[in-house]
Amino acid sequence: MDGIIFGSCTAAGVIVTALCIWRAIRHPRVFTWSIAVAFGVCTLGVFFAVPTVAQAAEHATGLNNAGKLVAHICAILWCVSLQITMVDLAYRPAYLRTAMLQRIFAAAVELAIMIPLFLATNDDDVEFTTAYVDHPSVAAYLLIYLSYVLITCGELAFMCGRTADRSWTTRPWTGAGFAMCSVAAALGVGYTMSKGSYIVFYALDKPWSLDVEEVVSPALSGLAVLFLFAGLTMPMLGGLLQRLRERKEGTGG
Repeated sequence: MDGIIFGSCTAAGVIVTALCIWRAIRHPRVFTWSIAVAFGVCTLGVFFAVPTVAQAAEHATGLNNAGKLVAHICAILWCVSLQITMVDLAYRPAYLRTAMLQRIFAAAVELAIMIPLFLATNDDDVEFTTAYVDHPSVAAYLLIYLSYVLITCGELAFMCGRTADRSWTTRPWTGAGFAMCSVAAALGVGYTMSKGSYIVFYALDKPWSLDVEEVVSPALSGLAVLFLFAGLTMPMLGGLLQRLRERKEGTGG
């Protein structure tokens, strides 16, 4: 299941990342480059989430769970890149620098906690998945990671929804795109709630089905990535169609 979902997301991510880089080169802005970075790190992260790729990374580096660590680091960088994107679009320029520094600092603190905990916990008989939450350090690591993703996805859902509402009447493609991004962020919240609730209920000796969690969580994560890819490319597609229409009208006149 994971291989199909994350493999499909990787293929889509390569195409969309190339389009975003092309757009950023043509229209250099904070948000165009941060979107390109977000897609790039997201694509890298879901690539390393593919089980066969994760196993190859372990063999190549000699580090157990190397793929999982890369995927989680990419998820943090993805979140902060998207936050910077939305701050540039949703807030006044005077606030941009401060807002960027705040979110970069929060991501740096998160990584400074996660990486040492990962290295201290990592072992041959440990995997950083919900199947191993009987290990207290694995449970702590996952809850720290999921808490950050939950908070950032909640903020992104709000900012994307507000941007969609403001854009809907004047730029319908942009409004529709950011509405899809808001749905993606909500799916991200669902992903964290799925995994996080399993860990919490396991600690309370009342876990729900691990088999269900291992299907629901990857599905929510994969859908979040695909909705985000579609949402952030819709404004580009709308702009392209508008330029083609204007060119056609100009030629016809």
